[in-house]
Amino acid sequence: MNLKKLVLTLALAVPFAASAEDLSYSYLQAGVTRVDVDDAGSENGYGFGGAGALTDNWHVFGNYRSYSVDVLGVDADVDGWNLGLGYNMGISDSLDFVGRVSYEKAETDLFDANGWGLEAGVRNAFSNNFEGGIALKYVDIEDDNDTSVELYGQYKFGNWGIVGSLNFNNDGNELFIGPRISF
Repeated sequence: MNLKKLVLTLALAVPFAASAEDLSYSYLQAGVTRVDVDDAGSENGYGFGGAGALTDNWHVFGNYRSYSVDVLGVDADVDGWNLGLGYNMGISDSLDFVGRVSYEKAETDLFDANGWGLEAGVRNAFSNNFEGGIALKYVDIEDDNDTSVELYGQYKFGNWGIVGSLNFNNDGNELFIGPRISF
């Protein structure tokens, strides 16, 4: 996938977009996840998360993911979660900058590790029913760090919606899809 084309598409769509007021920073979501970890194959799992707006520009968030992976013939349960604080700022009527900092935790059958994460990206309300975004993420857990790009989209039916994200990184990829309620 050509990242430059995606960013250009987002930028060209801004003048035709809905109001950024349609972007909610208070929501709950749950869904299924598919991870494709290098040297471990693809596995299904589940996850849930949410966010709550504190003010017009500040929000808290948290996410949880769980799945089993087979690493070199050994099955391992993996649970990961994060809690954090985010800042969002309107760039235009439909586009927001989003920056986040988080505490990260990973638990497996073999070890528990923790660290921190940083994220910077944009969210755009393309219409009253569709929003999308892209973010650059950095996570540092113990002696391991990872940089990834996440693509995000949501099709809305009033306060309800179907949300999906695709996270690309050097160690593998993750797909998440499920329902979201915004309030």
